[in-house]
Amino acid sequence: MSGNREQIRLATRRLVLRPLEPGDALALESLCGRDFEVVRWLTSPRWPYEEGSAEAFARAASATPPANGAGEFAITLGGVVIGVVAIRADETLPGEEGLPTLGYWIGRPFQGFGYGREAVAAACAWAFEASGTPALAARVFVDNIRSQGLLNALGFTARGRMTSFARPLGEERESLVMHCERAAFAWPSAAA
Repeated sequence: MSGNREQIRLATRRLVLRPLEPGDALALESLCGRDFEVVRWLTSPRWPYEEGSAEAFARAASATPPANGAGEFAITLGGVVIGVVAIRADETLPGEEGLPTLGYWIGRPFQGFGYGREAVAAACAWAFEASGTPALAARVFVDNIRSQGLLNALGFTARGRMTSFARPLGEERESLVMHCERAAFAWPSAAA
């Protein structure tokens, strides 16, 4: 990894994770902001989509490039944005205070091909290495079985439950608080 914050790019076998750019707004809007089947699993976006939300998100994310194990990345496949993965150092989940927190989504046309696992594994490996954190945390709705499976496969285990307001659904939702120790993480192989 380069010491220059602007240069951080994470390459996997099929994907490149790069810092978000303002020009990513259209892809973010179409893949997530306007697709309820994606946005329903997130807590912060509004539904229905508010005009300009993707632009504001992309602009804010690009103003603070990934560094020190925290940041937001565009997940790209052949140069095309297919989702976002983020590691946030400032989010606090109950029982996981002080740990970087993972979040991600993949656009529906790209789901079911293993891209989510590949991207999340790369981002987690980078976060462990760049921040030196002993563990990572994540939150997932209790009925989001696919995301739970992805996290479990990477070494995350449920450590508790919490409720939080899901803006797209307009209601409180129960989530599992997930935890992954560095020693339990399923590190991506060099060949991946």
